[in-house]
Amino acid sequence: MASGIASDLGFDKNDCAQVAIAVSEVVGNTVKHAGKGALSIRLAANKKGLEFFVRDNGQGVKNVKKVMQEGYSSKVGSLGVGLNAAKRAMDEFVIRSKPGLGTRVIMKKYLPIPEEEIEYGILSLNDERYLFNGDAYVIKEFEGDKVLLAVIDGTGNGLHAYEVATFVKKIIKNNYRSDPVTIVKKCHRNIRKEFDVSLVRSCVLEILLLKPRSLEYVGVGDTSIHIYGNPEKINLRSRKGMVGDIRLPNLKLQKFRCGRKIIIIMSSDGIKDHYSKEDLPLDRSAQHIANFIMKNYHHQYGDATVLVAKRKR
Repeated sequence: MASGIASDLGFDKNDCAQVAIAVSEVVGNTVKHAGKGALSIRLAANKKGLEFFVRDNGQGVKNVKKVMQEGYSSKVGSLGVGLNAAKRAMDEFVIRSKPGLGTRVIMKKYLPIPEEEIEYGILSLNDERYLFNGDAYVIKEFEGDKVLLAVIDGTGNGLHAYEVATFVKKIIKNNYRSDPVTIVKKCHRNIRKEFDVSLVRSCVLEILLLKPRSLEYVGVGDTSIHIYGNPEKINLRSRKGMVGDIRLPNLKLQKFRCGRKIIIIMSSDGIKDHYSKEDLPLDRSAQHIANFIMKNYHHQYGDATVLVAKRKR
């Protein structure tokens, strides 16, 4: 039933199968361990996905964290094996349980943003003098109508820059639902904890959250961002400093209203950013724009990354 509802909403066969796996696993365990329960399915508030609620009045779960461990098995409690598979199948997965008071499981699955609505172009090249690319990027769609974009530039070049950029990329991907300022602060704290502070381990970072009618941005260091669309001029500025350095500059989240049709170009300092709207083939695909910028504005040396997001409707 859950898979059929997902299909009616527009999910493809793979996503419908994922829905079936998650719902079957949770409901099956509820019946097995609690005897009975209830499943309800409803449309997400933004109509871009489905929300699944499973509840029971069984014994509850003493240690939810332990139950969620891969391969955990227990005959006691209202939930059992396979919850990690259910969690991986969903975009959001929350368990609330107290011993003797039953268990509530909340799962959410969102439709992907259609390619007809938004497309991406990306090029990231390492300095030819080094084996490792010290740049990284993140494109994370979520909730069916939002996307988090980030460009990361590790200090220096080579392996050390790559290690920091990769480390920060993982933090961003694990915390994409937080606001951009919170994410940057978390990256800063974790770099300071993870790496030897006597060594130079820091990065330049810019994060943009694109919503249906607005955008949010924060940047630290020598980053570049250009926005083309409605309104015609959106000035986004980065703060001087480095993420992971001794002191992170005071950060303020920049928020702007924007139209549905918008082009975002983010790049690291390996790209010259003195181009204007008239210099770019903005009527072409996002990947064509990225290729054009890399070909015509790439510095001779240094890692270089350009990320283009083009929302078309």
